[in-house]
Amino acid sequence: MSQSAQKQTSKRKSLSASIYLVMLGLTLAVIFVFSLLTTGIYYFTLEDEAEDDLLELAQAAAALLDRTPSEENISILENQLSDQVRYTLIDADGTVLYDSAGEASSMESHADRPEFQSALESGAGVISRYSDTAETVTVYAAIELEDGSIIRLAETRETLLTYASGLIVPETISFALAAVAVLIVSRILTRRIVQPIDELDVAEPLDNEVYAEMEPMLQRIDQQQRLLKEQNKELARTESMRREFSANVSHEMKTPLQVISGYAELMKTGVVDPADVPRFAGLIYDESQAMRQLINDVLTLSRLDETAFVREPMPVDMMVVSERVVGRLNSFAETRGVSLSLTGENAVIKGTEALAEEAIFNLAENGIRYNQPGGNVSIDVRYEFDINDFRFVLVHVKDDGPGIPEGEQQKVFERFYRMEKSRSKETGGTGLGLAIAKHAAQHHRGTLTLESEVGAGTTFILRIPAAEM
Repeated sequence: MSQSAQKQTSKRKSLSASIYLVMLGLTLAVIFVFSLLTTGIYYFTLEDEAEDDLLELAQAAAALLDRTPSEENISILENQLSDQVRYTLIDADGTVLYDSAGEASSMESHADRPEFQSALESGAGVISRYSDTAETVTVYAAIELEDGSIIRLAETRETLLTYASGLIVPETISFALAAVAVLIVSRILTRRIVQPIDELDVAEPLDNEVYAEMEPMLQRIDQQQRLLKEQNKELARTESMRREFSANVSHEMKTPLQVISGYAELMKTGVVDPADVPRFAGLIYDESQAMRQLINDVLTLSRLDETAFVREPMPVDMMVVSERVVGRLNSFAETRGVSLSLTGENAVIKGTEALAEEAIFNLAENGIRYNQPGGNVSIDVRYEFDINDFRFVLVHVKDDGPGIPEGEQQKVFERFYRMEKSRSKETGGTGLGLAIAKHAAQHHRGTLTLESEVGAGTTFILRIPAAEM
């Protein structure tokens, strides 16, 4: 495999791998976040319950102390109450009278403690305080006694971080088990999701049962395939036409070459009477001119086929072009005994002037060539508006020749087509003029049609969009 192919392969992404990784990553992220939220919710729920329990215990202790004389409170605290919770008895002025966790006499006043003030104000208070040094949270529940003193209970609790760290091992195990389960489920789901795509029949895109989101893509593929099939048919047709064209060109050039070669050989060998040399030379000249015209027409058609005339459109006055055509064909019309006339108005298109002139020239020359002595060929140029007020330039080339049978009217635009093969030598021409005119019309986004009746002549109608005013 080449280096460029390896680079292209490395850039390709696998859809199944992408879906698999996204599902796996998303699921694991959800599990992780859910674990954090669950841990936090569970922790704060336990803390709320602990505060409620501590407050109830403080209320029970206060009830017990209120039933005994005040001077016996310390004795009861020392002997009867559990040592799992810290008990502190505070005088109404904030002096610590007793503390189960330390020496009361050495303790500072608690008058500024939040739980002490809350108990004095409302009779009870629950406060949580975080200790930076011990990195623990202490919950305080304080109740005011009937003699005005405060009984305070304190319980040390774990912080959220400490609590969560204690769950690392079980949560890690749970997370690992969940990850394994997600791996399996994600792979199964990925296969099921990708399966319709793997089973796509690209040859018949619209016959597949796939996700609705894929239908536009499959429709596009179907359109592209239809277009490619049409293009392949067109290429095959073009190739067939090219081969036929080449064969026709070879055939058409063979005849004048044989004539030229034959007469030239006779003159070379000296078997021709000197009086006949001018006649033979004239025949050679005529055949060479016919070959020259054939080559010119073939080159014109080749350039049209290869869009060699594509260039910036320029304004072209079809009346001026027609005047030049009449000037070029006057001599030819006189030799044929045909009159040539031009009528109409100045009408402008946007296109290629040389190609427009070639089209009108071929139509007029065809009318003269296949006319009869004393016949007429007229060219008429004018504007025309269609039903949508879109403006066209119309060029009518009319002759009063023998006309074209209805079954042959479309064939005359084919290359090298002649209605009367026997007259081809007599009338001359290459059989390419009308094909060139048809191509020229299409090049200018126009049309070339004809109206004809046997014995009543033929009218060719060149219709091209007019230039914008």
